[in-house]
Amino acid sequence: MGFGGHAKSVADCIERKKEYRIIGYTEPAEVESRYPYLGTDEVLKHYYSNGIRNVAICQGYLGRGELRQKLYKFVKDIGYTLPVISDPSSIISSTAVIGEGTFIGKGAIVNAEARIGKMAIINTMSLVEHECVVGDFSHVAVAAVLCGQVEVGEAAFIGANSTVIQCRKIESGKIVPAGVTIR
Repeated sequence: MGFGGHAKSVADCIERKKEYRIIGYTEPAEVESRYPYLGTDEVLKHYYSNGIRNVAICQGYLGRGELRQKLYKFVKDIGYTLPVISDPSSIISSTAVIGEGTFIGKGAIVNAEARIGKMAIINTMSLVEHECVVGDFSHVAVAAVLCGQVEVGEAAFIGANSTVIQCRKIESGKIVPAGVTIR
């Protein structure tokens, strides 16, 4: 679902991992793409009834946590499964728990006993250290660092190249600006 910048990163990870096959994308209107345009999101009902069972929601966060939640509800009501999409270059601990529909980008690290909620974005080169909890629909942006035991609430945004020092809590819906250190 969607084919903007974040979708291109997700599609690249899907192709690199070779675990799923992309049949096309949905958007309100066709955009230039190497993938077939399937139509608006409403066509997903048709594809589900014809045997397609997985979908990736590729709408980036950019303050649109509510939109990602709405899209998630839409596809779950149809019956779709949202697989975890992770780049082969990411490192995910065997003791980490990753929620459905989550995207883990290139070079990202999710360390021991971290728990990532559903539909989260753990973006390129970000670090989620041991025992962190990242809430549903949250976004840890490019090169952001969550030190050990950080808790990030639902639909929060941790800006690019920011750092949250260990044992801190970021409330639901909060935005940590790019480059900031939370002590």
